[in-house]
Amino acid sequence: MSFADPLTGAATEAWLFVAALSFSAFTYVEAFTDMTLVSWIDAHVHAFEAFGGTARLLVPDNLRTGVSRADRYEPALNPAYAGLAEHYGTAIIPARVKRPRDKPVVEGSVRFVANQVAAVLRDRRFVGLAELNEALFDVVEAINARPFQKREDSRQIVFLRDEQPLLHPLPPVRFELADLRKAKAGPNYHIQVDRNFYSVPSTLIGQSLDVRLTSGTVEVFVGTERVACHVRFKGVRGRYATVAEHMPAGHRHRLADWSPARFEQWAATIGPNTMASIQAILASRTIVEQSYRSCLGVMALAKRQGGAARLEDTCGRALGATPAPSYTLIKKLWATWEPADPPPVASLGDAGFVRGADYYGQGGGQS
Repeated sequence: MSFADPLTGAATEAWLFVAALSFSAFTYVEAFTDMTLVSWIDAHVHAFEAFGGTARLLVPDNLRTGVSRADRYEPALNPAYAGLAEHYGTAIIPARVKRPRDKPVVEGSVRFVANQVAAVLRDRRFVGLAELNEALFDVVEAINARPFQKREDSRQIVFLRDEQPLLHPLPPVRFELADLRKAKAGPNYHIQVDRNFYSVPSTLIGQSLDVRLTSGTVEVFVGTERVACHVRFKGVRGRYATVAEHMPAGHRHRLADWSPARFEQWAATIGPNTMASIQAILASRTIVEQSYRSCLGVMALAKRQGGAARLEDTCGRALGATPAPSYTLIKKLWATWEPADPPPVASLGDAGFVRGADYYGQGGGQS
């Protein structure tokens, strides 16, 4: 499956995680943008929470993300995956390679869910991962509530009545995987994490910093001191998270002179497409001040070759691609902009000159 990137409109591949309980076949499905360890752990945590507990045994695929060394008798688990199992009080017994009968319920659920999802969602277009998952949850909820064909009741009824009461209760604290990395603070006092950008104090420009990533946060450290913390972007690229206190004094003073009303007032002088684009950029951030630099970037384009007309036309193209264009998309389209074709010039045919009617009316055509 795929969804449209909110920034560019480009199709982004999605991977489906499917978990099913063995007795009721109660199923959980969620889409992710990749199959990394972070997504693998998140998928399990979300499934456990949807089930309201964990089974005594967990039989996953021999996916490299979770099983670092496949072996018929003693497979080696990824340490983080083993830590997840210990945290939730379950034992992981990976299925043998090419042995689908080791987990027949899940194999059947995968085929069934894939067919149902394809039938219901194949003609729909999704903007962003969250919209795709919302649709998936609705489809799977209907599947779980649908009566069985060869047995009484439904997945949901059997799960709630017979299986959920036997699950191991969830621990009070959710398991959270941390990914530790190094990142260098760029000249714009931001570090790059998975093609998104997060600010750090401008005094750290050029330094190599320790970064701790979880599924929801980006923390930046100098030694043991945390110097920045941001909400992590998901399913998007090219986004900036900027804290005003991290800016150099000159940047703070410059941005202090701006407001949404002032940006909109400027955009109105360019045209309706520019106005709609600026309003979308202002609305794209939880803290509106974080969008000011993007708005200033759009304003700077109007000062380049082509001026206001080129920017207005570019914003119109951006709005045609997505209702919420970003500065990144506008800049990309601006760079590939071409002026409209000039009006055609009448052909002179074989004549070297074209004389008007007045010429002949005045006798200019007499020899």
